[in-house]
Formats: sequence, structure tokens, C-alpha cells
Amino acid sequence: MVWKKALVMILIIGMGCITPVASVSAAKGSGHEVPYQTYTYDKWGNATPAPNGYLPEKTIRGTTMNIGDFVDPQDMFYSDVRHEIYIVDTGNSRIVVVDEDFTLIKIIEELEWQGKPYAMQKPTGIFVTDEGTLYIADQGNAEVLMCSNDGKILNKYGKPESNLIDATAEYKPSKIVVDENGKMYIQGLGVYQGLIYLKPDGSFVKYFGANKVEMTMRRVIMKLWKTILSDKASSNMQTFNPIEYGNIFLADNGFIYATAAASEDNSKLIVELNPLGVDINRMKRPVWYVNATFADINVDEEGIITVIDGKTGRIYQSDKNGQLMFAFGGIGEQLGLFKIPSSIIEVEDKIYVLDSEKASITGFTLTSFGEKVRKAISLYNNGHYEASIEPWEDVIKQNANYLLAYTGVGKAYYQLEKYELAMESYKLANDRSNYSTAFRGYSLQAMRSNFGLILVAIILISAAYKTIRYYIDKRRKGKGV
Repeated sequence: MVWKKALVMILIIGMGCITPVASVSAAKGSGHEVPYQTYTYDKWGNATPAPNGYLPEKTIRGTTMNIGDFVDPQDMFYSDVRHEIYIVDTGNSRIVVVDEDFTLIKIIEELEWQGKPYAMQKPTGIFVTDEGTLYIADQGNAEVLMCSNDGKILNKYGKPESNLIDATAEYKPSKIVVDENGKMYIQGLGVYQGLIYLKPDGSFVKYFGANKVEMTMRRVIMKLWKTILSDKASSNMQTFNPIEYGNIFLADNGFIYATAAASEDNSKLIVELNPLGVDINRMKRPVWYVNATFADINVDEEGIITVIDGKTGRIYQSDKNGQLMFAFGGIGEQLGLFKIPSSIIEVEDKIYVLDSEKASITGFTLTSFGEKVRKAISLYNNGHYEASIEPWEDVIKQNANYLLAYTGVGKAYYQLEKYELAMESYKLANDRSNYSTAFRGYSLQAMRSNFGLILVAIILISAAYKTIRYYIDKRRKGKGV
């Protein structure tokens, strides 16, 4: 039956071209169904189904802890030193503190300032030091509150004063991180110049990590038109501001990761700011974050980046170079889907996502496949290059289209100076940059190992050339030329 074989081939090709959408059918993983299809990308940039790296485990609500419903919660913070999770319950103007199992520890609702009660008004962000000092972005009161863990306000920081800050602009602190020296970095709504950088005493230092204006083709054309039109006409045209940051995260290495509120050319959706405020992120516009609007970001001790897209509800997890590990989640009512995700944290091997619209937290647990991927990355990062190859090979057995595994094997072989094997793995991963690096190592290694032969060949060629030249010159002289 030729027509049946043709039909089967069409179906197989069609399955290979599946692209992820918000309403994907349930996929099976580790014994129970999930309402999304986990995927990565193949070497041609096409989305391809992958084994689940994480599975939705549970939903946590305020009623789960008998404290009433959350209302428009906007932020979470996890202290791995204190083993505590802080939930910013914005609509209720309170901070809910729980342990790693979401057992209630306390509620910080009414603060104390100079012996008098102080009410928060629309808190939207929080940072907690290892010592337990809280920094709360209290947007409704237009200030940052520095509090002790028992709710006593130690200091209040209002709108900073500086010639660089528009005195007429409304001050809306939204998110905050604080370094080990007590310096504050604040993400403010409507602030395009960068993060607001304050000293411990609250004095303004500068705008930190200022983004540049994106020069897309449309903006280049608009700029040309402004030079042609009259001043009055050009003043009515759209103005372009630098990219506004949407959220921030302080990594263990002291660098600040920030997500852009929007990006027209998708070039600066994630930045990694060093202590000088310079973006050192080397992601080359990976396909997985094109047109995304990241609501929050988390970076673990291995440099693994986890972000949540506020528009699509998808969670993306990648290595520090931006190579995608897993993409999952989506928009919907079911467990594992979201309406308006606002914050994401990692607690050991679990991911928790806060949804401001659902007023709930969804917990995801790592699968055995996910464990193998993370184990391989951890082994490599800790210098156990040869040991990292085995878990990567197990990953490839489960999913031959998992490109990160081939890159991981290639990197391990490269560190072991097995350049030819590294080249083979990089070729399978379509990783041209690392392939070129391995090829240079292979060429140099080949020259070193065959240096004696190359030297002998050079000597013989030189001697042969001199001998030939000698006889040619002798014949010419004999003929009187």
C-alpha cells in the first residue's frame, strides 16, 4: 500500500515540526500528566519536544496557611542562609514569611517607626540580607524601608536628591537588591536611565547599568526624518528612551542580573552587570527569548539562569551561555500553567512561581532527566570533566536532539585535551564557535606531537632545494649562460 506508507511519512514529518503553543495537549512524564509540552530547540532553531525537566507538584495559597487569600502578590525572596521564603502580598500590604516547606513562620503586617505604628502601602519588592535585615520597596509610600526581622524600621529612604533625577517625576520603587556593603540598587517604574544606585546612608551615587537606546532600522529611519523635518514637526514625532528594567536579581558572585521591561530588537532582554555596571552577558540573542517579556529572573550557584515570561507563562532555563535546557509552562487554569506570573525562585531542586492574578504559588519538582542534566553541569563546573561525560551520554540516550548534551560532552573533551572528540561533539551540536576553538587546539596538538617529523621534513626539503639549485647553476655555467 504505497498511499499508506506516504501517509505515515507525512505524519512523522508533521510530528517533527511541532511548535510549542500555549494550549498544547498533556504530555506524560514520570508517571503523571502535565498540561504542557516541554521542549528545546534543534540545530536549525526549530522547537522540538523534550523529556520533562520539571513537573508541577502543588499549588500554595494563603488559605493553605490559614491566613486568608493573597491579593495581587508581586514578589518572592528566598534566603538560602536562613532557609526562609518571603512573599510580598501586595494587595494586603504585608510580608508573609514561611519555611522551605511553606509552613508559616510569621506575618509582617504592621511595622514600627520611632515607636509608632507604620503601615505599608503597596509593597512590591523585597530583599533580605543573611543577617535577616529586610529591605522593602514600598511603592505606595514612595520609599524603601530598611527593617529588622521583627518589623522595626531602622531607616527609610525616600526619593533620592540629585541633579540627575527629575524633581517633578513620580518616584515608584519597585524592586531592590542590596550588596554585602549595604549599597542599594533599586528598579523604579518609569526609570529608563538604569538602576538607582544608593549608598547605605541613602545618598544617590549614579544610575547603575544604564541601557542604551536600541537602534533598530525603524528608529534609524525616524532619526533621519527628524533631521529633515522642521523643529515643530520633529518635536511631535515619537521619542526613544533606553530600555527600562523590569526586575533584578543579585547572584552569589555579586553580579546583578536584570530583565528588560521590553526590547524591540531582543538584544538586551537579560543583562549581567558587573560591579562597574557594565553588561558582560555574552548571550548572542538566543532563539528562545525572542519577543519575550520576562517578569522575573533567578540565577543559581552553577550560573543556571531561570526566567519566566509574563506574557506566555513559559519558564525558560538555560546554562550561563544561554543554551536552553528546558522550556515549559504556559497560560491557563491547570496546575503548571499561569495567568500573570510575577516572581520566580529556586529552592534547592524546586522552582516556585508566584502568580499575581491567581494569587497563588505553583511548585515544580525536578525529574530524573532534569537531575542528570544538572549533575553533568555541576560536575563540569567543579572541574570533574571526565565524570561529567557519563550523565551527558545518559541524557543523549533519552533525547538525541538535546543539543546542550553534545556541547557539554564537547567541552569536557576539550578540557581533557581530546580535541578530535570535542570537534565531533561540537559538530553534532552545530556549535561552530566551540568547534573552531577545538580545531585550533587539535592543529596545535598535531604540530607539537609531530614536531620532530616536521623538522626533519623541513631539513630534507631545504637540502633537496639547495641540491637542485646547485646542479641547475652548474649546468648553466657549463653552457656559458
